[in-house]
Amino acid sequence: MKSMKSFLAVWLLASLGICLSAQPAIRSPFGILNSASYAYPGLPNSSIAQGSLFAIFGTNLGPSAPVNALTFPLQTTLGGTSIQVTSGGTTVAAVPLYVSATQINAVLPSNTPTGSATLTVTYNTQQSAAEAFQVIANSVGVYSVASNGTGAGAITNNVVIYGPTNPAHPGDTSVMWATGLGPVQGNEFAGPLPGNMPNVPVEIFVGGQQASVGYRGRSGCCTGLDQIVFTVPSGALGCNVPVAVQINNVVSNFTTMPIAAAGTSTCTDSSGTIDYSQFQAKGTVSLGSVSLSRTALTETLPAPIGTVSGTTDTGSATFYKYTYQQITESNPLQAYSFGACTVFVYAGNSAAIPTAIPTPLDAGKPITVTGPNGAMTLTEQSTGLYSATLGGGVSIPGEPAPPPLYLSPGAYTVTGPGGSAVGAFSTNLTVYQPLDWTNESAINIIERASGQSVTWSGGNPNGTVMIEGYSAVPGTNPNGSDTVGGIFICYAPDSAGQFSIPPVVLLSLPPSGTTGGISLGAMIISNYTSTSFSASGLDLGYASTSDVVFKLPVAYQ
Repeated sequence: MKSMKSFLAVWLLASLGICLSAQPAIRSPFGILNSASYAYPGLPNSSIAQGSLFAIFGTNLGPSAPVNALTFPLQTTLGGTSIQVTSGGTTVAAVPLYVSATQINAVLPSNTPTGSATLTVTYNTQQSAAEAFQVIANSVGVYSVASNGTGAGAITNNVVIYGPTNPAHPGDTSVMWATGLGPVQGNEFAGPLPGNMPNVPVEIFVGGQQASVGYRGRSGCCTGLDQIVFTVPSGALGCNVPVAVQINNVVSNFTTMPIAAAGTSTCTDSSGTIDYSQFQAKGTVSLGSVSLSRTALTETLPAPIGTVSGTTDTGSATFYKYTYQQITESNPLQAYSFGACTVFVYAGNSAAIPTAIPTPLDAGKPITVTGPNGAMTLTEQSTGLYSATLGGGVSIPGEPAPPPLYLSPGAYTVTGPGGSAVGAFSTNLTVYQPLDWTNESAINIIERASGQSVTWSGGNPNGTVMIEGYSAVPGTNPNGSDTVGGIFICYAPDSAGQFSIPPVVLLSLPPSGTTGGISLGAMIISNYTSTSFSASGLDLGYASTSDVVFKLPVAYQ
C-alpha cells in the first residue's frame, strides 16, 4: 500500500507539473505592443489605442499550430484562447484575430476605458498572470514592409506598395496602412466600419514637409486596420524619405517611402543616385565601405570628476553582400535626404538602427591607411570587418597619456590587397578642418515639444552635416535589458550652417531618465564627406571621412 501511495503521489505531482507548465505567461517586459509599431513600453507612443490592433507575446498563449479568425462576426475565443482587459474598473474581452503558442494578435475594443489597465490570457481554462499596460484614445502605429515597425513603410498608390523602382511623386495621392487612429462607434466585430474621422487631428510629415490629409479612418476590409490618405508634398525627394504621423503630442513610428521627381521613375537621394533597378534584376548588391573618423567627446560628470574630454581617431572598413530585399527594407546603403530626420527606437541591447544580416566578403588583409602622419593598418576583426584606433583617446587622471592624434587635415590613401571575394583597391580621401558646433554650450536641456535649433561653421562646405541625438529611460533590471530609448538622425548640407530639429522628431524620444544623477541623453554633430571607389567583386564602394562632436549629457524634457 505504501508503494501505491508513493506512485500516486509521483503521478499527481507530475500531472500538476504538466498543468503548471501549460499556464499561459505574458512576456514581461515588452509583452503587449502596438501590432504595427512594436513601440516598447516606456516610449511616448507605447500606449495601446482604443479600437486598435495589438500583439501579445509570451509562452503557452494558444495552440502550437496557429489559428486565424477568417470570417465575421469575430468571436471572443479563438483556438481555445481568450483575452480579458480590465481598465477603470471595467473588464472587456479583447478579440483575437490570430493565436499561437507565442503570439496573439487582437483588437482592443473601442469601449475600453482609457488609463492604466491589466490584461490576462486564458488558454484551455488556464489563465496567465496579469500584465499591465496603458490604454489611450489615439496612438498610431504605421505598418512596415518588414513587419517590424521600421524601414520601408506599407504605403501604397492604392494598388501596390511603393518601392525604389515604382516610387511616388509629389502631388500623388497615397495610402498609409496603420492602426491606432482611435475608437469607432458601432459593432466593430460584426464587420468593418469604414468612415472618415475628421475630428482626429492627424498630421503627416514626409521628409520634414507636412502633407495634406484627406481620409483618416478604418479600412473597408478589416476591424482595427486604419487607412490614412494623404498627398505627397513637394520638396520631399529620395529613395528613403522618412514618414511619421502625429496626433496631438503622440508620434507614430518612423517608416520610409521612395519619392521621385515628377516625370521620372528613378528616386535620387542627396547621397547620390543609386540604380536600384540593376540590383532588383541581379537580386543582390555587394557593398564596400571605408571610413576615417575623428570623434571629440565632452562629458560632464558629477563632482569631484567634473568635465571629461578627449579626441579619438579611428578607421574602419566593411565588405558585405546584401539581398535586394535587404537594401530596400533596411537601407544599408545609408541613402538620405537633406532636410529630413528619422527616428529609431531600441530596448535593452537590441540594435537601435534596423540592420540586415548580410554575407561577409573577404577583401584580404591588412587594409592600409597612408597620410601626412605615416602609415597605419586596419586589422581584420572578422571576415568583411576591419577596424583600428589610429590615435588619441580620452585622458584619464592617473593613466598614461593617449597616443598622438593621426588624422591631421590633408590627403589620405586607403589600400586593400584584395581577397577571395573582393579585388585589390586604392581610394583617395581628404580630411578637412573640423566643424565648429557654434551653439554647443547652449544645448544642455531640450524641450522636446519646442524643437531645437543647431548651428555650426567650418568643415567641408561641400559635405553633409549629420545631427544625431538619443534619450533613454533606464529599467529596473541590473543588466539593462529593460532600458528603452530613441535615436534621431537628421541631415543637412554643411553650407546651410544651421538646422532646426522639429518637434515631431524630438517628441518621438522619451524624456531622459537618469543613472547616478547623470541624464541619459546626448547630442552628436558630424561633418561627413563621401566619395566612391571601385574594386572587382563590388557593385558599390564608398569611402568617407568625418569629424564628430559628441556631447553628453543632454537632457530631453
